[in-house]
Amino acid sequence: MADRDIEKNVPTAQFVDTLRRLADAMESGEPFRIQVQNQRFTVPADAEIVIEHEVDGDEEELAFELQWENS
Repeated sequence: MADRDIEKNVPTAQFVDTLRRLADAMESGEPFRIQVQNQRFTVPADAEIVIEHEVDGDEEELAFELQWENS
């Protein structure tokens, strides 16, 4: 897969729905399918979970990340 770095703003309801589907998949040990900017991919069930908090001056960022290597 080519390098890619996409950030996408989504409505609250869509974000909540995505988090629910992700949580359900994680709880059941299943992979998670998602589409971002017209590209569908699968997050494996054993993806590493990272929580990141950044502070830059007056701005703060909280990110929940799933990391894995392509096979």
